[in-house]
Amino acid sequence: MSRSTPYLRIGELSARSGVSPRSLRYYEKHGLIRSDRSANGYREYDESAIERAGAIRLLFEMGFSRDIVASVLTCIGDVPDSAHRAVEEQLERVRDELAAQLKTLSETHRRVSTFLEDRAMLRAAAQQGSA
Repeated sequence: MSRSTPYLRIGELSARSGVSPRSLRYYEKHGLIRSDRSANGYREYDESAIERAGAIRLLFEMGFSRDIVASVLTCIGDVPDSAHRAVEEQLERVRDELAAQLKTLSETHRRVSTFLEDRAMLRAAAQQGSA
């Protein structure tokens, strides 16, 4: 970053993006955001890091893996349409996997509910029989 460009230190980026300094360091370690270092070693971020950090946090909160987050980030900014299409395809696969997981969870929920209802009826019948 040039000195003529305003920069943010990690504390200010954290306050403005709502992302903890620890998470920002993690994002940087894994190449999701970048910073320059000042002469005294402080991290310096440009203004675009505010939106990027927030987007990264949101994607992680949605349960996406680091690889998916990195792919989605390739579509932020001025990028060719081919990059958008590749990410769309990857997200379509994620969506399909989520749909399969939801189907499995729904079936498991149904089975557990049936089991509990059956147990309740057996208990009620046993109580009536002993009364």
